Order: sequence, then C-alpha cells, then structure tokens
Amino acid sequence: MVDVLYVEDNLHDADIFCRLIGKLSRPVTYTVVHSGSEALDYLTGKGLYEQQKISLPKLVLLDINLIGLSGIDVIEQTRSFERTRFLPIVVFSTSDNPRDIQSAYQAGINAYVVKPGSYRATGNLLGKLCDFWLEDNIRTDYK
Repeated sequence: MVDVLYVEDNLHDADIFCRLIGKLSRPVTYTVVHSGSEALDYLTGKGLYEQQKISLPKLVLLDINLIGLSGIDVIEQTRSFERTRFLPIVVFSTSDNPRDIQSAYQAGINAYVVKPGSYRATGNLLGKLCDFWLEDNIRTDYK
C-alpha cells in the first residue's frame, strides 16, 4: 500500500517532495502524479491504472492550482465515489488565497496547508503531515 499520493504538476516541486520525503525519519512510500486527471485515474483504477490492482493511499497531498482538471475538480470527483469518499485529502499549495481555501473546504478537503518558502521548513512540514496522517489519524479501511 502506498502511504501518500502526491498530485503536483510542477516538476521542480515534485522533485523537492521526493527528496524531502526520503529524508524523513520513518519510511514513507509514495506515488507522484502530475495532473488532476491522472490522480482520478489512479484513485479509480482507470486509464493507465486499469490493469493494475492499486490500493488507495493513506493520504492524498494535492496541489490546488493544476493545469487542466483543477484541484477543486479532483476533490469534488473524489468525494463523489463511494470508494474514495472518506479518503484523507490535504491541499498542499503555494496559494494562500482565501477563495482557494474556502473552495477547497467546500469541496470536501480535510486540511489546507500552504507550502513554506524554504527547503528546511517544507521538510519539517512534510514530517508533521506524515506523522499525523500516517500515524496518529484513525481512519477506516478502504476497499
């Protein structure tokens, strides 16, 4: 089972995530997808993932400002499927725009986190997110 599905269309940010997640004190498995549509395919087992038996991640970290299918669209569609209705989704974005935050919560996210500006602060934040969502959070088993 993958611990984290990271949805990020910025390749530089995705690379930073991969480097930082590998430095955490506990091992975290992850998959990175680069678009909203790919995220939905992954979560619903369609498209490229149709022939693969993929279990749901424990956490989705989602950029809100994706090219094409937006983060809000991903949240709304994810919440519309029985299989993914209660999947923990945390927006992990550079946007601190109140409209983005409100829209994301209205669509059904569990938390909204603004990416810090520094490499070290981002690493610390990822550690806290993984500690809470992967260790402390009580969740139901997903199909």
